[in-house]
Amino acid sequence: MDKVLDLAETARKDFDADAVHDLRVALRRCRTMAETLSEVNPDPGWRKLKKASKPLFQNLGRLRDCQVERDWVKKIGGSGDAFRKHLLKTLADKEKHLKLDAAVELGRFERKEWKKLARKLGDRAQFFPLESVVFQRLAQSRAADAGELFHKARKGRSRVAWHRLRIGLKQFRYNVENFLPERYEAWYPELKSLQDLLGEIHDLDVLRTESYRHSDGWDPAVIELWLEKIESARKTRLEQVKLRLGDKDSPILRWRAGLQNGRALQPVPAAAAALVERPA
Repeated sequence: MDKVLDLAETARKDFDADAVHDLRVALRRCRTMAETLSEVNPDPGWRKLKKASKPLFQNLGRLRDCQVERDWVKKIGGSGDAFRKHLLKTLADKEKHLKLDAAVELGRFERKEWKKLARKLGDRAQFFPLESVVFQRLAQSRAADAGELFHKARKGRSRVAWHRLRIGLKQFRYNVENFLPERYEAWYPELKSLQDLLGEIHDLDVLRTESYRHSDGWDPAVIELWLEKIESARKTRLEQVKLRLGDKDSPILRWRAGLQNGRALQPVPAAAAALVERPA
């Protein structure tokens, strides 16, 4: 929570992409810890923290999405692509407005109330120690949810289903990152890689929608070619996710096995993998 205040001062200078990202990550970490801690040690302070940070967090999210979209437009289109130039200008104008909105919202952010909450909630956060069985059981539940979301997404193939998997995997990651550091150290590379892939799939879905929104008056053939480039990039990443999570050595199976009985990390038994594995 102290880090949020420091990063807010950095971000307010010009709301550049790195500063927006860092502040949003700090806010998100506070919010996800509050979400988990509210389940194991109920206190109205957790709800107050989430309420106090929600407007700024959401506003920064819209700005961050716009900045990420601009990066993707640069990657997808060539330097001589007229539609690429059109989208970059449109997103640059949008970013200016979103920066103004973010500045207003940051001005409304109650720093004194935030500091007061930080002092109050510091002790509440120590109710259960890191690596506690309580946190392990919550993580195991979220890993199971992520596995179910993957099977639904692979079966239904809707864009919304893959977005839900992204959110479910995020919730699992936050639980492990914040409260199970020993496991997080071991699982971080794979977790980050999968989250990056799902995040890029989501970014490309957003870019696809944004491209449609600004395609009026353009040659349909130009738009079709642009959308094909987006879909090709998306397909490449989606196949990687399917391959890794659908494998017999799926990381989700290993994560769940590593949380069994609230003890040390355990390899997933072959028999257990066979029971959990489902058809495509």
